[in-house]
Amino acid sequence: MSTNLLDLVSKFRDVNNRESEGGFFRTHVPWVGPEAYLNIIFKPAPRDVLADAANRLNIPIVFTEFLAKQNGAILLSGVLSIYGTHRPGQLLNRSDTFSRLPFNIELENSNCSPDDPARLLTIGGYGFDGSRVCIDRQDLHIGLFQRGEAGLTPTPHRTWKNLDQWIRTETARLCELFDDYGKLLVAESETLPQAEVRKPS
Repeated sequence: MSTNLLDLVSKFRDVNNRESEGGFFRTHVPWVGPEAYLNIIFKPAPRDVLADAANRLNIPIVFTEFLAKQNGAILLSGVLSIYGTHRPGQLLNRSDTFSRLPFNIELENSNCSPDDPARLLTIGGYGFDGSRVCIDRQDLHIGLFQRGEAGLTPTPHRTWKNLDQWIRTETARLCELFDDYGKLLVAESETLPQAEVRKPS
């Protein structure tokens, strides 16, 4: 898989772009917060950390390969997040904006597991309503599951045939909803993908 998140968000202006030991901070958006960035893309997960997490969570190889290139991301001011791995016991340094960590894939899966946790692994989420993105360990399809009163809905709101299709099409769609400086041009509800039209059985 050759998906490069930095390339996918390259349309935005270089406004105080920064690079830290752990990630790339692209397009400063001070109206969101004094130290807020539109896109944060984390550098590759350490091999040992990734291998341990892959074994514990049975992470499909396609997503392991993705994390080996970029250990998750917080895109478009949190509209879309892709989860990453943490070293066990690793803590966030709240005094340093540029030491930020990705959302922890292990913690996110323990907090809100999908309807079939043996088959589905949560790998990301949408900020608007907390919908979760899951990869199917068997066929590698990607599904978007909305939050309900008892957790995640059992039927996906939307599906994609693979990880690459989800990342590429959703990043492209969402980037079009923002101007070049990172200001959202539409209602926040439009950041959530439209539901699929299901054929009657």
